Amino acid sequence: MFQMLIVDDEIHAVRTIESCVDWAELSITRIHIAYNIRQAKKIFEEHPIDLMICDIEMPQGSGIELLTWVRERHSSTESIFLTCHSDFDYAKRAIQLGSLDYLLKPVQFNELKSIVQKGLEKVAEQREAMISKESNNYYSKLWTEHQPVLMERFWEDLLNQRIPANPERIREVLASKNLSVNENDSFVPILIGVHRWFEKFSQRDEKIMEYALLNAAEYMILNRYAHGQIVRMGSDILLAILPVGERDSIGREEMSELCERYMNSCNRYFRCDLTCYVGKRGSMCEMVKQFDDLLEMRRNNINQNNKVLFLHEYGKTAGNIDLIQMNVWLEMMKRGAYDAILLETEQYLSSWTVIEGLQAEVLQHFFQNFLQILYHFIQFKEMQAYQVLGELIAMEQMALAVRSVNNLQLWVRKALEQTIKCCCAVDDTQTVMDKIKQFVKQHLDQAISRDDIARHVNLHPDYLSRLFKKETGKSLVEYIVEEKMAIAKELLLTTDRSVSDIAMCVGYSNFSYFSKIFKHEMQMNPNQFRKSFRSAPDQRKPQ
Repeated sequence: MFQMLIVDDEIHAVRTIESCVDWAELSITRIHIAYNIRQAKKIFEEHPIDLMICDIEMPQGSGIELLTWVRERHSSTESIFLTCHSDFDYAKRAIQLGSLDYLLKPVQFNELKSIVQKGLEKVAEQREAMISKESNNYYSKLWTEHQPVLMERFWEDLLNQRIPANPERIREVLASKNLSVNENDSFVPILIGVHRWFEKFSQRDEKIMEYALLNAAEYMILNRYAHGQIVRMGSDILLAILPVGERDSIGREEMSELCERYMNSCNRYFRCDLTCYVGKRGSMCEMVKQFDDLLEMRRNNINQNNKVLFLHEYGKTAGNIDLIQMNVWLEMMKRGAYDAILLETEQYLSSWTVIEGLQAEVLQHFFQNFLQILYHFIQFKEMQAYQVLGELIAMEQMALAVRSVNNLQLWVRKALEQTIKCCCAVDDTQTVMDKIKQFVKQHLDQAISRDDIARHVNLHPDYLSRLFKKETGKSLVEYIVEEKMAIAKELLLTTDRSVSDIAMCVGYSNFSYFSKIFKHEMQMNPNQFRKSFRSAPDQRKPQ
């Protein structure tokens, strides 16, 4: 669709041009008319004019002047000059200004139509070129903006071995993604591992904090590495990949200072402990093996938070550590030396915090042995581990416990405190009996099970039954029935409520079953009981 402007000071000439050709055939949807330069300029300012047919000689300014103005402001407009004079200077100037053609009046209409069509084809080509250029610019900008994302995805795929670590395959992938990095370049990897957050975050807030750590790493670690990359390799792991030239030298002190500055900022602003594990200079292919080595370093780092550790120094271990004989602690717990066991475990594990090179497997062995004696003691007390330890023995919590010495200390302390608390409850039998009876009294209007009471006092159901029988001389079920029947008898004698209502009041939803239990206890059914004792007011109230 095109718009055309006719400029001529002669009204008759304008109308002739407007009507002499079916301009709609050329996809001209709108024709504008101006009788002088001033009107023409105004139309140009208000409408996109694709082609202009203009007379050269006009009273208020020539067509040459108008075209000069148009070329400065609307360069894409094509123009055709019409004139009554075959002046060579006019023709020369028109050609210099890029006029499409120069026609003498009276013009041949078929010739004019042909020239206009040629001009519109030129306009259409310019439009397509502009669209193509804009499209190329858009996609070029889009590719530039997504270059870091593509680079990060490439490193993720390489480090996770979705891309084989061989130069030929890496070269193919880099070429296919048009990434500006060479497979022969050298890099130094830095693994950033978060040990713990200082406070509990929601899942959403933790994601935000992880994003903040990544941004801080890009700003503080990559500031001198133009083509460096930070790759997220897990919920608490970032990998900084620093490109280094063959002649570049990165000293230990420089790298330590770079990482320490980053860690200090993270401690202060993002409230977390972390460690930086620095690899060696290597090729792109070698980064895969180095990443695995750095992960192993992190797994084995259990007592060095907020430190910079170097891969070339890794392997200096603490040697074998003799684990304490756990049976000593087991005997202490059996004797009830609870304060002593808490103090001794705390001191023993605290001594590990200063041991450099302490291996993760030492923590795992200790944890397994300690958990074994804890289970043994809980069984000795006839309790159930899941009731005593709860979430502490969830897989996630146990895996977290052996991540560091500090984590292990916290887990051991909590496990001992919860176990001691349950043991004290069992040892204080009278208190347990009071709790049981109080619970029964508070829930007489419900169906009470042995498991309900066991959960309330934190004891194993079987142990609870034996303990209650031993202390009271009657079974737990007998006690519950007696208490319920006592309330039922009181209601039968002092109220006019129906037997079914009274059954509901003492936790029996089945009327027949209530009557059966009542008859077993009183040797008569509820109605007979009510009639018998209400009809003899001078008799003693039944016990």
